[in-house]
Amino acid sequence: MQRISSLAACRELAGLAACAAGRGAWNSGPSCCKHPALHRHRAGVSARPFATEPGRRLCRRRFVFAGDKQRPFSSQSGEDGPPGSSGRQPPVSVVGTPDPLTWIRCKCIMCLVQLYFELDMNSEEFEKGVKQALVYVSSKMSIGRYHELVGIVSNEMVEYVETKCKPMTRAQRKQLAVNMEDILFVHPEDISVVFDQYGRKFCSVAMRFWLLSSHEGPDDPEATKIFRVTADEDAGPKKKLATAVYEFHSELTRGVSPDWRVTIVWHWHWTLVQ
Repeated sequence: MQRISSLAACRELAGLAACAAGRGAWNSGPSCCKHPALHRHRAGVSARPFATEPGRRLCRRRFVFAGDKQRPFSSQSGEDGPPGSSGRQPPVSVVGTPDPLTWIRCKCIMCLVQLYFELDMNSEEFEKGVKQALVYVSSKMSIGRYHELVGIVSNEMVEYVETKCKPMTRAQRKQLAVNMEDILFVHPEDISVVFDQYGRKFCSVAMRFWLLSSHEGPDDPEATKIFRVTADEDAGPKKKLATAVYEFHSELTRGVSPDWRVTIVWHWHWTLVQ
């Protein structure tokens, strides 16, 4: 079974070698949970098996991210992020494969979510939405405009982000900004669906982003297990490998607007200033 899942995961990474900036990969497990701020208990919410009411068929849900009316967080927008480009990207090669057990777990849960809630987290719409959320949130962090994250990021996490960014220098904060073309790959790292005592349904999806960054310091060791950046004299300063983990949370209860809100923000850059 592990061999089969490893081969299946490799097919997801197959396009990487053919791309100049690379595409594909993920990490060997939910390492974001090592950070204390990423362990939060949702009061009054307990896990229960998937279930739907007899005779009820839920309509297909489209993805709407919090603040979508004011900001381009959906695939309907023609812009992929803030203006500006990080320039020509260096060649990136794939040197590793994902953990097969974690890959199987996430794929199974995604299939169940699509079956019972008609929520396709494998869709291009969802992937583009989370990428644009990363670009927007990281750009606001890089210039210290934390108040503009309210409504998109949970209040608890807005305070946490500001606390983590304060010790950073202006140059270090600037390096937090992520351009769309710097994103190598994104993949769900952990997925959960819970029901509270009132019958409301909630879904949380932790997404790991693999990035190219101009930060000072070493590459993220988790990223180097999967990718390798080839030095390119024409591309300017060597890009470093980094990761970011964002958790998106939404209520799936029938009749409730399915807005996705960011409830976890974590960047590899923060570990360099601790």
